Amino acid sequence: MISDRVEHYNCYPYGSVWKTAFSFLNTITPGAEEAKYEIQGEDIYAIVSSYNTKQPHKFEAHRKYVDIQCLLDGQELIESTALNGLTVDTPYDQEKDAAFYVKTDSGKIISHLIPGTFIVFFPHDAHMPGVSVDDSPSFVKKVVVKIKAELLRL
Repeated sequence: MISDRVEHYNCYPYGSVWKTAFSFLNTITPGAEEAKYEIQGEDIYAIVSSYNTKQPHKFEAHRKYVDIQCLLDGQELIESTALNGLTVDTPYDQEKDAAFYVKTDSGKIISHLIPGTFIVFFPHDAHMPGVSVDDSPSFVKKVVVKIKAELLRL
């Protein structure tokens, strides 16, 4: 997991796909249409969506893609923890590239995401986005850039 300000993206040496993803992130605005954006075919794409935050729920993890999550509007908490040791709630679905895990408080990290910041989740990171700040649901608009994990120079 990485959490930082968008302007610091170049501190991370993950190669050209990383730079391509952040070139996109540096152009997207809160007024962006909610849609899927192909950046580099299925190798790198983004999804812009909006929703209301909620109480903590289930962790999720992906195998094929790395998530770069960045808020365009609002604020949310994201809980994260190491994937190993979690109990599977919903087995991995290859088509959705997602598995879901029972919530645990053991070893979790809580990150406060606001516009101008980003958080990255690798396949070994379980994460729970969309958690309410101060237990009060609020509206957020977010962009998630998905990069095929095999393409990142790790």
